[in-house]
Amino acid sequence: MPSLTCHALARQSMFEFLKGTWTDRLILIVSLVGIISLWFIIQARIAAGPAMADIYHGDTLVATYPLPQKGENPIHLQVKGELGLSEIIIDQQGARIASSPCPSQRCVLSGPHRHAGDLIACVPNRILITLRGHTESTFDAIVE
Repeated sequence: MPSLTCHALARQSMFEFLKGTWTDRLILIVSLVGIISLWFIIQARIAAGPAMADIYHGDTLVATYPLPQKGENPIHLQVKGELGLSEIIIDQQGARIASSPCPSQRCVLSGPHRHAGDLIACVPNRILITLRGHTESTFDAIVE
């Protein structure tokens, strides 16, 4: 009885090796359509409702604030984290961490965020800001 060796597989073309049935192709297409549809549904849910900033310390929701519109006063608050107080500003430009006791200051350097789905994290201080809801559309970049 001949044994199946690498030589037998090497003689087959790659197309024959990867050839599937119509059922395999149908399952692949349905799976891809499902994944893409689910992605659009998740994006629509994130962008639904008014623009809000959720502020967390660890797993605990500390506060939820609406993003101010033009002419409204900015919101200044301090949130106590693991290392100390982080100052958060929510204004017309978006939400940002203005100061933090963390050594790297990456959260401060990231600047304001205004788009639904954006995250601002101060990992050493365990502070997280998530943005959700509908925000005015602005261009990040224009490419020709």
